Amino acid sequence: MIVKKIKSKKISRPKDRQIADLVDYIRQPHSINSKEKIEHSGGRNFLSETHSGQRLEMIALATESVHSKMPVSHFIYSWRENEQPTAAQVDELVDIFLEHMGLTGHQVIYGLHYNTDNYHLHLAVNRMNPDTMKVVDPNNGFDIEAAHQVLALVEHRQGWTPEKNARYTVNESGKVIFRPKPEKITPKPRQEAIDFECATGEKSAQRIAQERGHAIISNARTWAELHTKLAANGLRFTKKGSGAIIFVGDIAVKASSVDRAFSLKNLEKRLGAFVLGEYPDEPSAPVTPEPVSEISLDAWRQYQNEREIARSLPMPEKDDKPLADLQARHREERRVKLGNIRRKYAEPVLTKFFRYALKMQHTKELRRLRRELSVERRAVRKTAKPRLPRFEEWLRAKGMNRQAEQWRYRHTLEAAPENLREAPSLPTEQKYDPAKAYAAHRQAMLKMMPDTEPSRLDAYIALQMREKGYTREVVRETILQCAPKAQERQPDQKERDWQRYAERATAYAFGMAGDVKLAQAAAYLEEKRKEGEQIGQREAEERREKPQTEAPRMRMR
Repeated sequence: MIVKKIKSKKISRPKDRQIADLVDYIRQPHSINSKEKIEHSGGRNFLSETHSGQRLEMIALATESVHSKMPVSHFIYSWRENEQPTAAQVDELVDIFLEHMGLTGHQVIYGLHYNTDNYHLHLAVNRMNPDTMKVVDPNNGFDIEAAHQVLALVEHRQGWTPEKNARYTVNESGKVIFRPKPEKITPKPRQEAIDFECATGEKSAQRIAQERGHAIISNARTWAELHTKLAANGLRFTKKGSGAIIFVGDIAVKASSVDRAFSLKNLEKRLGAFVLGEYPDEPSAPVTPEPVSEISLDAWRQYQNEREIARSLPMPEKDDKPLADLQARHREERRVKLGNIRRKYAEPVLTKFFRYALKMQHTKELRRLRRELSVERRAVRKTAKPRLPRFEEWLRAKGMNRQAEQWRYRHTLEAAPENLREAPSLPTEQKYDPAKAYAAHRQAMLKMMPDTEPSRLDAYIALQMREKGYTREVVRETILQCAPKAQERQPDQKERDWQRYAERATAYAFGMAGDVKLAQAAAYLEEKRKEGEQIGQREAEERREKPQTEAPRMRMR
């Protein structure tokens, strides 16, 4: 599982409008986007039982906060592709979230969406306490850390698979503790840079700065040496305010984001007072877009060409004539009306009153016109210079679904590309009864993993049935017929959409994730076979080298 906190980017919009849009999207995503699908939703600590009533309650309480720009926080919890939570498990997650965050009794609205390959829960919680009327900051403002701790608790209680680089785990006594981190060999870009790379397939400026400049800055003995070697690699180091930045082409990157040891304060302790470097106008190693992965490289180059074309398109010119005309009319109105008022009324107070009223009227007209022009310009800009979709979306739009799946699993494919690039070869369809095969696989897996969550178990069974040669249709029908019977004693299983459940388990087994798992299993078995052969060869050599001793003879009397 993973968790993410979504920051509000529409600060200019009214608080009540932001909350209304968020709550509507969580509870009724299909009304905003027909592709969005929701399976389960709920709300806590409201007087009303209807969606509109709960939305109004959350807005009314949140707007009571004067100091907080947005007291409603938005979190997303996402499961792995082979995991399908039930409504009861989602409700339990919300309970754990409120308790661990210290928000028990606070308003919360949540919805479980399944429009992507991964089930994900959108959760909007109002940090405004309904009793004290104060905004609560969970974990002293470090709420994302508390959200990761909730993740560890949910994984422990419900049996979900933790991520490889999870921050927290639960020990034997049920206490949340830090997961031991592996020793970092090379620094990694921050999350914002990684998001850019996932969207475009292009190396971020932060990664380029780390790859080209990390060793140079770490090993530099003087400022002159640092500047000279960075210039040879197309980088530029300079001071800004009390900090330092590294220019990758025309993009500025904070030096401390490349490595915390590269802050100006730390570097001055090692190299002395900062000395400004001299850099050529034309760098010897110019920075050009580089692919972040070799996966789907040809498609990425085509995508990059389209991005360059989109960048080169000129922005439509602004038509400021309506605004200029309105401002000219306002000036004329002020000249005529205020002149008449001065002649008619001698009192300065009345003149000031009429001037203020006219100013408010003109301000209102200007704001309305600017809003209308902004909408028109946005529509023209979308038509004249459309935004290119994310790289994965672009691949799917071009019909390259296989390449899109490879891009999604690029980190695994890069580890062993020769084994995983192509779908593994499988035997022909088996003639055994699929229901008996399902029961046999289930029994064997329960012996190995007795506490496995049911949806994960069925996904693994579907994968094993695929490995044995059963077709996609046979596996889907087998899961559809056998899974409800196998899970009938589990709580909250009768409310499942079993048709969707079987389709998602089968999609996991026969998709790129299934290809990766089968290839990894094949590679693991091949590695074990080679290890066995090596052990057998060593034992045979030891037997040959060991001297043969005759058995002692016994004398008979």
